[in-house]
Amino acid sequence: EHCIQWEAVNNACNSQAKSYNTQPRAHHKLISATTMGGGSDLQRLSGGENCVLGMVTGVLSKCCNYPCLVWKNTLQQGIKLNTTWTTSGGAFSPLKVYRGLPMACMNLGGTNAVQFVGTGFFQKLLAKSSNDKDAVQVGGAFLGGAASGVPCSIWELCMIQQQRFGGSTLGTPARIVQEYGAAAIGRGITTTIGREAMFTMSMLGVTPLIQEKLVESSGMEKNAALAAGSLTGALLAGVATHPLDTIKSCMQGDLGRKKYDGIVQTGRSLATEYGVVQGLFKGLFWRVALISTTFFLVNTFKQQTVPLLFPH
Repeated sequence: EHCIQWEAVNNACNSQAKSYNTQPRAHHKLISATTMGGGSDLQRLSGGENCVLGMVTGVLSKCCNYPCLVWKNTLQQGIKLNTTWTTSGGAFSPLKVYRGLPMACMNLGGTNAVQFVGTGFFQKLLAKSSNDKDAVQVGGAFLGGAASGVPCSIWELCMIQQQRFGGSTLGTPARIVQEYGAAAIGRGITTTIGREAMFTMSMLGVTPLIQEKLVESSGMEKNAALAAGSLTGALLAGVATHPLDTIKSCMQGDLGRKKYDGIVQTGRSLATEYGVVQGLFKGLFWRVALISTTFFLVNTFKQQTVPLLFPH
């Protein structure tokens, strides 16, 4: 009797193991990605939850790597780096490099929120018509980034105008409309859409996808895999979109069109005056540093905060 009972238990265990092993491979990948905090997180969360997650991860990451943004902008404008940590009298002032951090947090937090919401929305939409999980993840991130380019362009336009001419957060857009007309608010929006589409595709699509593939194929530790994915995604997004970023910054800083007019004219002007590399790729090192650390930090904070904020 005991032998019969043991045989029944053993058969049940074997049946359960066989059932698990015959589950589709995609199911195991989904479990792995979810456990690791991959791109599938945004598909599982609601629009409101993605909005909160985007703002939290954006603000946290910007507090960590803000100096990279300052140094990138400084070099693009042809200003010496040491001016970002010294006073006009030459005294050492490390806190000076964090000037403008609140506005930068508002910008990245808001843009990240739109990117997370848009990416989650488009990933769910694409998943209804495609069974290719990788294509859904990358494609949804690309479309979500493109959607974020509209508000991001307006925020960055106001930020650049403040950096050049001062003014308050609310007074700057009012001054722009008064002096240049309502259409000036949309200046640089096309290049921003292109830049943010590639940026978000790399951050929320390519980076977690590379992490997942490295962990699955080689057994690499997940943080090391995330670092490799972040650097790869940053190089892809940084090099491909840096000319767009430079052209956008010049156009938004010259609303009167005294030197820079349209996208093509601005690019040609920069290449003629400074050369292609110096004109269109100035500050690239710090932008790659900024993007790679942003990708790593945003995905790390996403992995850590999703279980805490939304444990369902």
